[in-house]
Amino acid sequence: MRQYLLDSSFTGEQKTLILTDKESQYLTKVLRLKVGDRLLGRDRTGKTWLLTLEQIGKNNCILSVSPLGEDQVEVATDNLPSYKGSYPRIFLYQCLCKGKKNETIVRQATEIGVEEITFVQSKFCVKDYSHKKDSSLGPQKERLESQIKEAIQQSGSPIPTHLSEEILDLDDIPRHWDNKGLFIFFHQNARAQQQSLPQLLSTLQPDTPIAMLIGSEGGLSDDECAFLEDSGFRAVMLKGNILRSETAAIYALSTIQVLLTEAQK
Repeated sequence: MRQYLLDSSFTGEQKTLILTDKESQYLTKVLRLKVGDRLLGRDRTGKTWLLTLEQIGKNNCILSVSPLGEDQVEVATDNLPSYKGSYPRIFLYQCLCKGKKNETIVRQATEIGVEEITFVQSKFCVKDYSHKKDSSLGPQKERLESQIKEAIQQSGSPIPTHLSEEILDLDDIPRHWDNKGLFIFFHQNARAQQQSLPQLLSTLQPDTPIAMLIGSEGGLSDDECAFLEDSGFRAVMLKGNILRSETAAIYALSTIQVLLTEAQK
């Protein structure tokens, strides 16, 4: 465990934390932490804290919380990524997929360091949420949030990945994105206005937000691609083999991150 992701209710004012049931069992039984052991805590804003295991009960444990200095990071945890540079601000718009593919995408996107994940209803999504009165993730949200927490803890990501509860219709994406930065959509066929990914990223200013849209198993329709282009979004076709939707998302995210982090050197 590289770090412990603190609950969203943590404000920084608490001096002690009481963990119960699954959370306590994970620290004391799975990780086998003992009284006096220290680990890195990260709150939902990305700030780090020093956590010390003070007491172990039958179904709970007590941790003390204190501010963490830069020189304390190595003694507070078993291991963290050695990369200390800035991360690109990447936002993922993912068309809903079947079964547990959504959980896979959320977990892997969090490990990479995506800032926000928003699910989208598109023409070829197998499950249709568009006619529901409440277009939210509902019971899925708890499972997906659990994937985010585990991914942040295991990967050591400094990015507090946020999951949007609202499921957007594809037509609502321009309103939701609101011209924050570059928006790229990936598709399976060549289009007249497309550019290569290195071309699009080469002129990007540091800290510019980047959004990317990945289709569901059936990809994006021609009408949807035309709508996105008319909205000012940029088309990119991934060269190579035909990828599953969950593979395409991680492939594209990884490529963007590598291109931008390497350009910082």
